[in-house]
Amino acid sequence: MSLGLLAGTVMAMLAVMAAVLVGLTYLFARRGKSVPPLPFYAGGVALLLVTAALVGRSEFVSHSPHFVRSGLDVAAWLGASFFLFTVLDALIIGEWLIERGQRYIPDIVRQLLIGTEVVAAGVLILWLVMGINLVALVALPTVAAAMVGVALKDTLTRFFSGIELGKIVKVGDWITVADREGIVTHIGMEHVTLLTRAHDLVSLPNDLVIQSGVTNFNRPTTTHFCSVYVDAAYRTPPEQVCATLLEVAVAVPGVLQDPKATALVTAFNESAIEYRIKFPIGDFAQRDVIESRMRTYIWHAFARKGIEIPFPQRVVHQTGESEVVADGQAVGRMVTQLAAVDFLGTLDAKQLEMLAKEARWEFYLPGERVVRQGEAGEVLYVIASGNADVRLEQGGLSSTVTTLDAGKCFGEMSLLTGEPRSATVAAATELLVIAVGKKALLQVVQDDRRLVERIGEVVARRQAATAAAKAQLSREAAALSAVTHTRSLVERIQSFFWGARKA
Repeated sequence: MSLGLLAGTVMAMLAVMAAVLVGLTYLFARRGKSVPPLPFYAGGVALLLVTAALVGRSEFVSHSPHFVRSGLDVAAWLGASFFLFTVLDALIIGEWLIERGQRYIPDIVRQLLIGTEVVAAGVLILWLVMGINLVALVALPTVAAAMVGVALKDTLTRFFSGIELGKIVKVGDWITVADREGIVTHIGMEHVTLLTRAHDLVSLPNDLVIQSGVTNFNRPTTTHFCSVYVDAAYRTPPEQVCATLLEVAVAVPGVLQDPKATALVTAFNESAIEYRIKFPIGDFAQRDVIESRMRTYIWHAFARKGIEIPFPQRVVHQTGESEVVADGQAVGRMVTQLAAVDFLGTLDAKQLEMLAKEARWEFYLPGERVVRQGEAGEVLYVIASGNADVRLEQGGLSSTVTTLDAGKCFGEMSLLTGEPRSATVAAATELLVIAVGKKALLQVVQDDRRLVERIGEVVARRQAATAAAKAQLSREAAALSAVTHTRSLVERIQSFFWGARKA
């Protein structure tokens, strides 16, 4: 074979392989998948072996022995067969059966299939190229075959167990097996490898995994129910505790809204009632983090609602001078915050201090609802720090209309008249508020009922100005509306605090 013919043959073969690999790359790239590297490796091996066989038959190597040339021919045909089988594996098994047909075929089976095809092709090539009688080569003595079978018994058992295991779990699944929990990182011929939450690699024999049973947290769905247990004092009604737990579950990030969480009474213990909140999550890898958030949210919700998590021992509380000073500082901070509210600005310093002593601090985590639209209420909230979203709900849809920051208040109409909440307010960030109830304000206005008229006038004037701005009314119309609205609002406030006047 001349130099020109040799170069032309090699270039033609290279062009064919390149065209096949480019087409394969385009097919996988269009589906957003990475191209398997095996066809590229096989193509390089095949090109090298075929080139060596062509050089062996060229005019440059004229004195090479016949068996060398035949061996190079066999190697070249085997390399070409290997390349062909890897391309067929990528197209038929990888693309058609697995991707489009959604069939499960383990990687180890695909590798064994390619190896079997190459061996079968080698047998045929040896017979056609070199005329070797393979019957004598494969006819092993019966005793030797039995010894090999016994020696490979455990290996074959684990191999077929690995194939069966591949139908149950896949790489990336979170599983529990033989008291070991982790994410599957590899499924091999003999072992399955797990990466535990402590970042330890654990290898378990395939047959042991099949015999022990597998709990898969990712299949058939990724939804998994977690449970958190908490104690509450006997003096709090169980239905109130369960309702609080369900409210918390809605607000915790990472908890699914469907299916619904459930709250259960699980035991009556010596010093407390034990409760269980059962909630769904969609990412099992974040289980510990979400459970920690749930406990944190429960603690804050219980603290706001006065639900005690009792200690299993007797506790003696003794108020010291430092606690009195701390309480005084908290009241002073409340007075400053309350004085900034427009309709409370009519109160003097003594009245504000009296109001602050009856008010309370409440802390909310992001996503927790402070008030719900349509619910009855008689509490005013003043934001000390953080942000809160105001949402309107209608027809099952919710939209955020504004965001309140520190210094703003909401719920004044519920405090003054007991009207239902006109909107839902939820914490957008960590939120600290001052909660002022009807009882606290009643103690202040009881001594001076004229305060009701002044408070009603301020609120009515603000509402009338807001309505006028929305309707683009004149100043005269806004003033007239304020006078009319003031009378009506004062009568409603008086009725809420002292009942309707008798005629």
